[in-house]
This record gives sequence, structure tokens and C-alpha cells, in this order.
Amino acid sequence: MRQKRQKDNRSLRIYRRKTVALLFFALLVFISLLELIPVERNFSEKENRSLQTRPRLTLQSVASGTYMEQYEAFRSDQFLGRNLWGSLKTQMDLLTGKRESNGVYKGKDQYLLEKIARADQKKIEEDLGAMEEFKVRYEKIPMYFALVPNAANILEDKLPRFAVTEDQREIFGSISRKLWEGITWVDLSKPLGSHSTEEIYYRTDSHWTTLGAYYASRQLVETMGLDAEKTPEWEKHVVTNIFTGDLSLKSGYQSGYQESIYIYTAKKEKDMPQIVVDYGEGKISTLYDRTKLKERDAYDLFMGGSHGLTDIRTTADTTERLLLVKDSYANCLIPFLIPYYREIVVVDPEYYEGNLDEIMDEKKISSVLFLYNGNTFVQDDKLNGVLQSGKAEQISE
Repeated sequence: MRQKRQKDNRSLRIYRRKTVALLFFALLVFISLLELIPVERNFSEKENRSLQTRPRLTLQSVASGTYMEQYEAFRSDQFLGRNLWGSLKTQMDLLTGKRESNGVYKGKDQYLLEKIARADQKKIEEDLGAMEEFKVRYEKIPMYFALVPNAANILEDKLPRFAVTEDQREIFGSISRKLWEGITWVDLSKPLGSHSTEEIYYRTDSHWTTLGAYYASRQLVETMGLDAEKTPEWEKHVVTNIFTGDLSLKSGYQSGYQESIYIYTAKKEKDMPQIVVDYGEGKISTLYDRTKLKERDAYDLFMGGSHGLTDIRTTADTTERLLLVKDSYANCLIPFLIPYYREIVVVDPEYYEGNLDEIMDEKKISSVLFLYNGNTFVQDDKLNGVLQSGKAEQISE
């Protein structure tokens, strides 16, 4: 009887092993068959980047080796259930104590903090050199340069233990020392650092909050010598309480965490000039696009997202005209600049295909402000292009 039971148990174990093996094999076959289904995505919202699509097979691409490189990237980017497997990996990493995913740290107090980007010295020198040449062409026009420190710089106490990232303070110091003396450096690290205990950065997004932009605007008013008497008394209004930002999507952390977005308006309506905003696709009278609150990136509420060229005309009692060359960080700061200028021409080099000479001459610009967040500027490869002189080209024509 005992031998019979042992034999039955062995048969049962063998049966279970075969069943598991068959199920695993069936799963592999199922996944392989699904992989043959031609479902491709061009863009990953989670990673905020373009994905490699199926490369075209040609003799030239095979001979050069580019086909296999592109095909390998294609298989990686278009892998079935890629986001699901990525989320599972993130959760497993958390269980093992890892606090970094896709360049984002899971910090203290629900903060997600983007790694400080490594400075590309060649690109920085090219941009600073182009800015100097631009200043020489318009030597009588005051120009200012401001870099916004990223959250991992100002809120370094929120970083997880043993987190290793670049020293952005040193990076900024190096840039300010290399900046040509004809362009005024605006130090935004001090005002933001003095308010580091306040909600000056989002917890789930890579941007600063409107409160952070407000403190920066006060420093800009002082350094740029703007008329402080034009500054209205501001009051804030919440426009959403269910914002989840790009760092949550990118990292997979805190997918259920929601926070607020505020806008600031003048307490007295008469203290805020009227505006007409031209994005090149019609004119509107607001700097906010509330329809963006229903989309993935609600930060695009400010200025309706990024545009190559935006012309903002105001009823401010002044003849001053500002050229603002910027990245997306400036979008929520622009409302704080409205009281001081008759016109603000906004250029985002990431999307603008022209050069700035035509704007300077046509718009009669009286001052220029370059404003970027640190991570964007130290990797920038667009600013240099829009700063190139178009005057020689005009003469040759």
C-alpha cells in the first residue's frame, strides 16, 4: 500500500510539472503570436519620448548595419505589454529598496525628483557664445539670463538616502562665470532656496509651481529694474485638484497621487492690463487653456502648452517690449510679467524655426530675457540656431 501511495505521488508530481511546463509553453506561444500583430505606437506618454517604429528593410540599411540597430530598438520599444511589465518592475524595485526609475527618484513626502542632468560643456559653450554674438549685434539692448534650479537642487533634503546626482549649484556657478559681462545673470536660486519649505515645486511633475514662478518674478522685477509700482496685489485660485504630472508617468511611481494647480490673478481688476494673445492660429484674450485640464499634461493649461512663437500685446501704460526666449518653465511665469510691458514676444527654440534678428527689428524690442530650467539648458541644442545672425543672409538676398 505504501509503495502504491509513493507511486501515485510521483505520478501526481510528474503530472503537475508537465501541466506547468505546458502552460508556460502555451503562454510563450500566445505572446509570440500576439507579437506578430502589427500594433505600433509612435509616442510613449509614460516616458515622454518618441518610440522606434518598424524600420524599412533595404539593402543599404542592411549593409550599413543600421537596420539591425533600428530593429532591435523597435522590438524593445514595441514589446507587448511594455508599460505593464515596466510597472511591475518598478513595484519590485521598490520592494527591494530601489528608489530610482527612468531618471526619477522617489523621494520623501511624496516628492518625485528628476535627476540633475549632466552638463554638456560643448553645447553650453556654443549657446553662451551665440548669446554673446547676439548681444554684440544689439549692444544697446539690455539682456538678462536666468536659470531655474530643478527640484532635486533646491529640495535635496527630499532625495532618498544615498541618491547620487550632479551638483547643479556648481554647474550654475560655472555658467554664470562664463556668461559674457554684457548679459546680466539673474540668480533665482536664492529666492527659491529661501522658500524651499513652501509648495514651489510639484510633487509629481518636473515643473515648478505657480508659487515658485511668483517668487522668481519678484527677483526678475528687481534685477531687471522694472517699475515695482506696477506690481498688482496677487491672489491665487485653484483650477484643479486632480493633477498627476509627467514624473509619475515617466517613473511609474505614485500613479494615484493627485495635487493642485493654481493660477494667480490681480486682486483688483484695474491693476491688470488687458491682453491679446496671438499664437499664429488666431487671437485670444487669455493666457490659460482650461481644456488642457482634461488632457494628460494639465500643466499645458499655461499658455496652452509650448508654441514656437507667441505675441502678447497688452494695454499696460508703457512702451517697453520684451523678447522672452524660454522653455516650458516660463509658461506659468509669463502672467506675472504682463503689467510691465506693452508687448511680450515669446520664443520657444524647441519649436521655432526662424531667427531672432527679424523679431528684434520688426517688434522694436527694448529688452531680452533668456529663461530656462537648468536640466533643459545644459543639454540644449536649439538655442544656438535661433540666435544665428540672419542679417548676412538678408544682405546677400
